[in-house]
Amino acid sequence: MRKPNKSLWISAASAAAVGLFGLAPANAGFYDGKTVTVIINAGAGGGQTRSGQAFMSFMQKHLGKGTNMVIKNLPGAGGIRGMNFMTEKAKPDGMTIMWGSGNHMGPLLKMPGTRYEISDFKIIGAGESSFVSIMRTDTKPGIKKPGDIMNVQGLIVGGRAPNSALDIFARMPLEILGIKYRYVPGYKAQPKLKAALLAKEINYLTTGHQGYRAFYENTNLKDGSGIALYYHSALDRNGKPKRLPYYPDSLPHFLDLYKAVKGGTPSGPAWEAYKWVSTYVTRPQLTLAPPKTPAALVSELRRAYGETVKDPAFKAAYKKQFTDFPNYIVGKDAEWLINTYRNISPAGIEGLKRLVAKKKKKK
Repeated sequence: MRKPNKSLWISAASAAAVGLFGLAPANAGFYDGKTVTVIINAGAGGGQTRSGQAFMSFMQKHLGKGTNMVIKNLPGAGGIRGMNFMTEKAKPDGMTIMWGSGNHMGPLLKMPGTRYEISDFKIIGAGESSFVSIMRTDTKPGIKKPGDIMNVQGLIVGGRAPNSALDIFARMPLEILGIKYRYVPGYKAQPKLKAALLAKEINYLTTGHQGYRAFYENTNLKDGSGIALYYHSALDRNGKPKRLPYYPDSLPHFLDLYKAVKGGTPSGPAWEAYKWVSTYVTRPQLTLAPPKTPAALVSELRRAYGETVKDPAFKAAYKKQFTDFPNYIVGKDAEWLINTYRNISPAGIEGLKRLVAKKKKKK
């Protein structure tokens, strides 16, 4: 009687285990010793770049042995320049990915210069962020508490571009509250905006949570020259904004501030725009691969992304630097962010168009 071939039996069993449990991904080892370019469509030194650096320094360890992830900043047009690059020039070979804003408003509103469709991208994952609006306390007639914004005179809003997430969250509340302001875009990164605030070129801006921590919490806000007016957060699955425990009690959510000074809940085009933006723009830490990137490589990138999110060392390092730890969604769970963004009411479109139309050049 012929004896069974033991080596063949082991190989068959191993193959079955792989098929059943996915122990050996098809492209395991693909990234070993390779360098991946990470495009960040925001300026160097800002909160978006800081969060990307923190994440990628850990993701490279999970992506492969000796893998290196190098960041390249491509700011411009509120993120549109970087998104165009990812569509037109980045090869779909898994060696270039993007961290940053998908700028959903570009294709939604058919903004000039937009040459991408966000739903064509392969999403690796996404992380939430919050936004904080800050004002100089010497803004006339003097700002001592958030509610004093209703009496403000000569408000000058600084920003990057009309379709920038930071600028939208800076101006939308003012539109909802009915406060007059002058908008001055053109500042390429948060350090530039802070310098403008210190120089009194502007007296109001909005920053992401990372920028709040890095640039304002222990400087302008601590010495009393600035005040945090309110914050904005992502909507939950029931359409309600999240209250965030890591901000001081003196810093209200925008809707709480609105209720205190106006009463009730907002309405109108600006409010409809606010709800859409709070769903899609509050997740600016998108990690995207170019359109047509092979599924096997997308799977490897998602695997490494997910392992990074669960890495205790990464969690500890991120919390130490930024206080909070974002709610990350990975892979297929994040696909709705790029596939459902056109679900917006006509009034919401009207509100967004009004904001994007408010464009003045910086002197």
